[in-house]
Amino acid sequence: MNWSALAVSKRERSYRGRTLHYVVAQIIGFLGAAILILSYQCKDSKRLFAMQMSANAVYIIHFFMLGAFSGCVNLLISFFRNLMLFRSDLKWTQAKGWMWFYIGLNILMAGLTWKDLFSIFPCVAMITMTIVMWTRDGKKIRLASLLVNSPAWLTYDIYTMSYSGILCELFSMISVLVSIKRFGLKALSGDEA
Repeated sequence: MNWSALAVSKRERSYRGRTLHYVVAQIIGFLGAAILILSYQCKDSKRLFAMQMSANAVYIIHFFMLGAFSGCVNLLISFFRNLMLFRSDLKWTQAKGWMWFYIGLNILMAGLTWKDLFSIFPCVAMITMTIVMWTRDGKKIRLASLLVNSPAWLTYDIYTMSYSGILCELFSMISVLVSIKRFGLKALSGDEA
């Protein structure tokens, strides 16, 4: 299926700001933003994963409604990755091969949903987060979010006119900085799952 063909045309995007569909998409996005921003205030990784899974579910709907399929599909993959990490108490979820499976899936989906250069940003963000989330180290998760994940998503959000996404990434970066100041980097290190 050609996902790019389903994307909203530039002319249609210029008019969609006036439609109820677009307003609803933005409201849904703001709900996801609130959940994600609050997730960084969780000290333990399990709660962080649970809140990020909830935010991803909301953002999947948001990006789908915006016709931003690279973001939508990469977040769908991230949702299942986080579900697996959330259940890290099960032996089969601990295999390192799963990390490579999700990385490969992100790359495959980036190719299948490719529209233009901006399609790569969600893929880079999700691959980075997959690698650091497999460490289950709160410090690495937060630093990768601050230095790679949020800037990549911020770029994609600006391009797709996801106003909630733009605000979310700005507030997420601030929230990560607050959690680092609040808990200290040393307290956030190590396996917390």
